[in-house]
Amino acid sequence: MNDLKLRLKKGDLVVGTMISEIRNPNLAYMLARCGFDFFIIDNEHGSYSPETISNLIAAARGAGVLTVVRIPEIRRETILKPLDCGAAGLLVPQVNTAQQAKEIMVHAKYPPLGNRGVALSRPHSLYARPKAGEYLAQANEATFIAVQAESPEAIGNLKSIATTPGVDAIYVGPSDLSVSLGIPGEISHPDEVNAINRVVDVCQKHAIAPGIHMSNLEMLKAWIEKGMRFVTFSSDVDLLSGAAADGLAQLKKVIAKK
Repeated sequence: MNDLKLRLKKGDLVVGTMISEIRNPNLAYMLARCGFDFFIIDNEHGSYSPETISNLIAAARGAGVLTVVRIPEIRRETILKPLDCGAAGLLVPQVNTAQQAKEIMVHAKYPPLGNRGVALSRPHSLYARPKAGEYLAQANEATFIAVQAESPEAIGNLKSIATTPGVDAIYVGPSDLSVSLGIPGEISHPDEVNAINRVVDVCQKHAIAPGIHMSNLEMLKAWIEKGMRFVTFSSDVDLLSGAAADGLAQLKKVIAKK
């Protein structure tokens, strides 16, 4: 079992960030140096090529930080390739039903749990040639799958999604959820808060990890206190532009005093 799944099963907090723009694989070493447990390669809103994703995953494995790839849609190729490249797992957006969750497993898990294509001497096995039977069982256990709850339909189907075999976490994208609830951007609105609280409650009841993404540090801390365990703080874009803007503002204050 990979460290991400193991720690979440123990109830630990794991903290990552989201990347969607920076393509230099050395970013993985920077994030590892910062202390992130993992990072999500966003290929839903980002535009990474398969080669770039492969390079980022390879660098991350060398740096000792885990990678989760957010895929654009539920489709065989989008699921298979990141896993064959050695990603620790996948984040799948817009999962509204248990049937969609089951479809993910068809492509993400080897037989008998699914129908993932078998190519053993690949980055995911570090190019070894393991015994197929043993390795497929180990890979099925290790592969981490998080699904996103971003709509009223998903919130209504949380129990059936959470109990779908292979689902390890349900992750909230507050912005998309707020839009689907008819309160765009109001992530502190009572309807939004109630929906996210339900994600936490259902995940805890069924022994999977609740997760969330936020750039607001104080809000993220509050959700961690409520039970969020698979969390992402900010992004490559926000971390870079936020630090630059803050530093520049302080420098301009010094100049203004002269």
